[in-house]
Amino acid sequence: MRAFLVNYQHGGQRYALELHATDAEDAKARLNSLLYGRICGEVAVKLPAPLGPLASLICSVRNALRR
Repeated sequence: MRAFLVNYQHGGQRYALELHATDAEDAKARLNSLLYGRICGEVAVKLPAPLGPLASLICSVRNALRR
């Protein structure tokens, strides 16, 4: 997958949204699908994949503390 940027305006400000797709046509199709999307939650932490089991442990501890 490749990352594509989508520019939009809201409240007089300009923003960019990163959209992952296989190519430009796929990105356009995914952008059209956003109308039917919904917010699932907030990204709290991004952990690099090389952390392996440590990432899982960090997520478990963080989730337990957020309850």
